[in-house]
Amino acid sequence: MTDKHYTIGMAGHIDHGKTTLTKALTGVDTDRLKEEKERQISIELGYAPLNMADGSLLSIIDVPGHERFIRQMIAGVSGIDLVILVVAADEGVMPQTREHLEIVKFLQIQKGIIAITKKDKVEEEFLELVKEEIMDELEGSVFQHAPVVFMDSTKNIGIDELKDTILDQLKNITVKQESGEFRLPIDQVFTIKGQGTVVRGTIMEGLIHTDDELQILPSEIPVKARQLQVHSKMVEKAMAGQRVAVNLPNISAADINRGDVLVHSQTYDPTDTIDVCLTFIKKLQYPIKQRSILKVHIGTAEVMGKIIFFDRNDYQDSHEEVLCQLRLEEKITVKRGDRLIIRRPTPVETVGGGWVIQAKGSKYKFGQNTIRTLQKVKEGSPEERVYQALNKNKLLEINELQKQTGLSLKELGSLLEAGKLIRITENYISGLVDVKAILQQVLNYIRDFHKHYPLKAGVAKAELLSHFTNSVPKDLVEYVLQSLQDDRKIMRQESLLFEAGFEPHFPPSWKKRMEQVLSRLEGDGLTPQPYLEYGRAAELPEKELRELQHYLIKQKRMYSLDDKHLVSVQHVDDSITKLKKVYPEKLELSGVKEVLGLSRKYLIPYIELLDALQITKREDSVRYWI
Repeated sequence: MTDKHYTIGMAGHIDHGKTTLTKALTGVDTDRLKEEKERQISIELGYAPLNMADGSLLSIIDVPGHERFIRQMIAGVSGIDLVILVVAADEGVMPQTREHLEIVKFLQIQKGIIAITKKDKVEEEFLELVKEEIMDELEGSVFQHAPVVFMDSTKNIGIDELKDTILDQLKNITVKQESGEFRLPIDQVFTIKGQGTVVRGTIMEGLIHTDDELQILPSEIPVKARQLQVHSKMVEKAMAGQRVAVNLPNISAADINRGDVLVHSQTYDPTDTIDVCLTFIKKLQYPIKQRSILKVHIGTAEVMGKIIFFDRNDYQDSHEEVLCQLRLEEKITVKRGDRLIIRRPTPVETVGGGWVIQAKGSKYKFGQNTIRTLQKVKEGSPEERVYQALNKNKLLEINELQKQTGLSLKELGSLLEAGKLIRITENYISGLVDVKAILQQVLNYIRDFHKHYPLKAGVAKAELLSHFTNSVPKDLVEYVLQSLQDDRKIMRQESLLFEAGFEPHFPPSWKKRMEQVLSRLEGDGLTPQPYLEYGRAAELPEKELRELQHYLIKQKRMYSLDDKHLVSVQHVDDSITKLKKVYPEKLELSGVKEVLGLSRKYLIPYIELLDALQITKREDSVRYWI
């Protein structure tokens, strides 16, 4: 386990020997404040390194047991992997023991050890009876099948056995995610003379290195990690599960609060509205009413907020999970899956706990539709959560997708590798389902365009983008167009897009009339009638006639002789051949008139057409072949 990092918490009633046991295990007295020494109780969280026989280094947190200091206890327990419940043999399970048990249950800490301390206070023959009584009290808790170790911390009795038990319990505990985005909930802030501001906490996930550029959230203050310490030893990096102190230069300790979170920039988004799944203690003193003010503990943060129910007006002993929302008075930094505790401010009591199913909730209507929506969010697989986040935008930046889904880069990477997600650009992602749907929509749009405008070679890319970018991000449309071209489902010619295999053609409903126009045009050769006259003669509507004109020019079957006349490309080519035979080097208007027999009405437009086509070049009154 030398490459794994765990935090162990001491919990239990005041004066049951948590601090003494911590000192016996580690050699460190975690009562560091003068007030703590004088009162012989722990007020602040106490931390100590625990060196194990296998070479691993664990962190021990001695959490306060006194009811007044429950806030610090919750802050400490939020990062714990294993709890040692300390129960004095001569007193057994007490009020704060039970409250600590509720908190451990709500935070879903899965592993525990029972350390029965002060065994010297009870006759040897009664120890088993004491154990039975304690285990009866712990029935139904995470400790109901936990190993039990009898201790006398002042004489080091049971210490080695406890260490062996710790190692055995840690074998089956999932380590915190080193691959996740770095997150350090801050539980201590102080100043060291000559060094500046230092923050401490247990890394929930990810890695931190010396000189990393970071942010303090929710205030969004940029900072830099100048130095790192793990249990008073300087290190170059620290990782998930480790207790770390981070030296932050150029920021005052007054600008940082317990409950703030240290993160890599752009990873998390502060929120004041969270959708949650809650369970409550078995016996509430009073019902929890709609919009009741509660104290919310999450990570190391403590913030007041209103509880919003969507399927009831109050809660009283129904023993069921409740999907609801917490609207907070201050912003906090959380992600999906984070555990939380809720307490009533008056009368003061822990009333429940649960987990965040959505870090950025919205305003919902009261009713079962909202409950069904939240149920889908709660039960959603990583893939379903991603698709729900992409439902509105179709395309999201990776950081934003992490914020909305609570998924790590590794989890998103797995979905990318499986082809469930598509990387549209370097930083933006879309879902396979959305990409396929938009791909089909684009293909249908092009096919529909061909159906309605069969004379046109294709749809202008700008026109297609304009149609889709009202509802679909431009980068996603561009990606789809490139995919269709790569798969040779569509082709591109200059700025036009068309389905592979498509050829412009006369629309069936107007085919005969258009052929009539074309036949007469070609029959009139170099002396055509005004183009509109052909349309009238064939009874072809002006709209279709203009589309036919555009088609004939694009298909290089006709030239515009002027703004009223079209002339056959084939006739022009034949006329050039005739002229070159008679005048192989140069020609004048008189010669053109003599060979082609054109009147001045057609002669001038004809020769200007040759100039425009760069077939001839004019010098004074003479034209030379190019």
